Order: sequence, then C-alpha cells, then structure tokens
Amino acid sequence: MWAGSMSRMVGILKAIANRYPVTRGIATYSLLLPASNITQQLLDPHRKKYDPYETLHFGVFGACILAPSLYCWVCMANVIVRVETLKGAVLKAIIEQFTWAPFAYAQFYVCINLMEGKSWEECINQCRSKIPQTWKTGICIWPLIQTVNFWIIPMKHRVSFVAFFSYLWNTFLSYMHHKLVAAKDIKG
Repeated sequence: MWAGSMSRMVGILKAIANRYPVTRGIATYSLLLPASNITQQLLDPHRKKYDPYETLHFGVFGACILAPSLYCWVCMANVIVRVETLKGAVLKAIIEQFTWAPFAYAQFYVCINLMEGKSWEECINQCRSKIPQTWKTGICIWPLIQTVNFWIIPMKHRVSFVAFFSYLWNTFLSYMHHKLVAAKDIKG
C-alpha cells in the first residue's frame, strides 16, 4: 500500500514538472541555495554560530526569485539566438554575461539584503561594491558552463543543470555577501 502511494506521488510530481517546467528549477534551487549557504557558514572561520534565518533567506531567494527568473532568461536566450549549434551556444553564453549576469547579481545582493532588513541605500551600496568583483569572477566560469548547457542539455533540464554548478557558485556568493569591501575598492 505504501509503495503504491509513493508511486502515485512520484507520478503526480512528474506530471507537474512536465506541465510546468519551471518547477524543476524551483525544486532544485530551493534545496541547493540553502545548502550552499550552509556550506559557506560552516567553512567561515570568523563565524561564531550557524544562522538558520540566513539559510532561509537563501532558500526563499532561490525558490521564489532566482529559479523563476533564470527559467525566463533561459527561454529568452532561446528566442534571442535560435541556433542550437556550438556557435549558437557560445553566443548565448556571451550574451548572458553582459545581460543576465549583472541583473542576477543585482537581484541577489538586493533581495538577500532586503530580507535581512537592510535599507534600500545599503542594498545599492552592496551592489556597487560587490557586483564588479562578482562579475569578474563569474565571467571566468559561467561562459564555459553555459556553453555546455545551451549546446548539449535539453531545454527542460537546463535550469537544473545550471543549479548543480550554482551550488559552488552560490557558496562563493554567500562568501561575497559577507565580505567587507574597502571604500577604495568601491570608487574603482
């Protein structure tokens, strides 16, 4: 009886994921973003104790903001560049670094800081101080991952594919979120 119920539940979940592909990314990011934050908190030698609310913020951001917006970007990228070749995948990955990536980084710093109760001005200052360094690091990593994603991975699995690499990336973002940036670095 229990096995039959589980089988039905799995069938329902598969049907939902097939009908609403964004749910794959939501499910994946709702688990991986909090996991990456937990990893960062455990690895941080300056942290005195684990903050479950911070992890919750990462989960809410991943499930409710990042996954749906990333799904929209992946769909839009397929409209912007309709070719499913290596050349098309490289082009999508390059376009992403100059359009989606800065937006995604701003989205991250603003949303996480707002959830922590910081002012709008503090959020903007975080963006100014941290996005340039985040972008410089990201441009060394994401074009290769996204080229593979856009070239080889089927559309319905693209957000989930990116999510697994995002675990490492979001551990880095969690670190960047806590990193203090000197005033001289903000001015450029």
